[in-house]
Amino acid sequence: MSIENNEYPYYYSMGDCAIVAQFENIISIEVSRKIQSFLHMIKKHDIQGITELLPAYNNLTIVYNPMLIKYDELIMELKKIEKDISDDIQVESKTVHLPVAFGGEYGLDIDEIAERADLTSAEVIKMLHSKSYYVYMIGFIAGYPYCGNIDEKLRFKRRSNPRMSVKKGTVQIADKQVGIFTMDAPSGWHLVGWTPMEVFNPHHLPPGLLNAGDYVKLEPVSADFVQSWDEERQKEWNREWNM
Repeated sequence: MSIENNEYPYYYSMGDCAIVAQFENIISIEVSRKIQSFLHMIKKHDIQGITELLPAYNNLTIVYNPMLIKYDELIMELKKIEKDISDDIQVESKTVHLPVAFGGEYGLDIDEIAERADLTSAEVIKMLHSKSYYVYMIGFIAGYPYCGNIDEKLRFKRRSNPRMSVKKGTVQIADKQVGIFTMDAPSGWHLVGWTPMEVFNPHHLPPGLLNAGDYVKLEPVSADFVQSWDEERQKEWNREWNM
């Protein structure tokens, strides 16, 4: 389906070497796919001077070299191809299965979420691993995936008292989003589980396991399973789940 509404995207400058293409200001897979569509068309047209494309929830930042193309020239090139933006683009993507120990010491907020949602902790865990989550964007810290959408019953605002340090590998939720920490960092989200699998490793090429447009599936495993995780077990997991 081609876009008939001419309001989006609109463009604005971000400094002297980046342009933001702004789409509808909502979080939705349809908007994300329009952004992915635009990103792939820009790559296909190989516009001179563009050095990097950064997709986010509802916009695409286009970084360029002003010595090779001027701001107005780049806007003209982008407008030439924006008419073909579509939300039903077929983009190559993958589903990554992550082993996750839910609840207990690995998911400190599961019981609280269950109480607020009028569910049991087991029901919350089942809802969290019953579906795949779309990766909207990568950001905040290196390789951190912003995914969604979780069940409406589990959607709560961020905690009023953020934690100063949350362990790498922690799976957390807030509003409709799911995130996986790629390094230790502060957080105000609700902690639901932990994965021993590396989502980001700066020594790998590419360093990030996930890209915008991919899907994540949280597979429940025991605490003993994650405690015995090592390089060989990760290879076995990938052979079984991610090949």
